[in-house]
Amino acid sequence: MCQLKDCGKNPLGLYRVQEGDTLQSVCARFALPPALVAARNGLRAFPPAGALLLLPDVRGKTYTVCAGETLAAVCEKFGLTEESFCRMNACSYVYPTQLVLVGEG
Repeated sequence: MCQLKDCGKNPLGLYRVQEGDTLQSVCARFALPPALVAARNGLRAFPPAGALLLLPDVRGKTYTVCAGETLAAVCEKFGLTEESFCRMNACSYVYPTQLVLVGEG
């Protein structure tokens, strides 16, 4: 006998872009670093309404960068190398209010 199991809200990690969405608004809704979503989808510009985005399955500790913090300072605060930070976040920079991954989940 087969049983159906609950796969959660979005087991495939897909999101259909809605009118008025921005990369920042979508990432804020799902608590995802924008650079990861952009890299996962190969974005050069945000897609139009109706397009599908692949949302990465992010498991880990996140941190919001504060004004005046540098990449080196964030890495030092969480005991990361810049190389590991860049690999986790698909970017090599930080800016105030940026949501970044800083640890394993």
